[in-house]
Amino acid sequence: MSYDCIKIADARRTGILSDWEKWLRHADQLYNRFTDRLEGDSPFDYHEVASVGFLSNAAAMAGYLPMNEYDVFKRGKSDKRTKVRGRADLWFDTGPRCYSFEFKRTRRPVTVGYLGQRLQQAFSDVECVDRDEYHYAAACLVTIAREPARIETCRRFANEAPIDAAYTIGPRDEPAFLFFQLRL
Repeated sequence: MSYDCIKIADARRTGILSDWEKWLRHADQLYNRFTDRLEGDSPFDYHEVASVGFLSNAAAMAGYLPMNEYDVFKRGKSDKRTKVRGRADLWFDTGPRCYSFEFKRTRRPVTVGYLGQRLQQAFSDVECVDRDEYHYAAACLVTIAREPARIETCRRFANEAPIDAAYTIGPRDEPAFLFFQLRL
């Protein structure tokens, strides 16, 4: 297992951090079960819907009540006053708090700039989710780094980018990085 919290921007968010740690520790356990069964594969190799489904399963393993890829009305991207049909990527209820996440995924963490662009795309999506859907919302970028140079790029992004939290899960030599930016 390689669960590691590699960045926390504000350690005073103890409730959020505790919820996310429990969730992502279960994601790490599930990831290792996955790679034991399907050697050389990652649950994040496929597409965004499969990746979010995997993280939804981890939320259920943590004892949370998850829902992924569900229909909602969102605010329009260009005109926030309009309502449009859409899908939210992941929501879960921990009991005291509910979270909404919008995800983007990349299989090629080539540059810090590219990772920043992908996280910004996820953040633009989470800004469209109505605030009555959650207590806390966040954009999340998921990427797998299979080479030392790409692992270093992800670690540099975690340290340099204006993100609120960053974690690794899965095999130590091919970790999945999860970068979060809270919508405040």
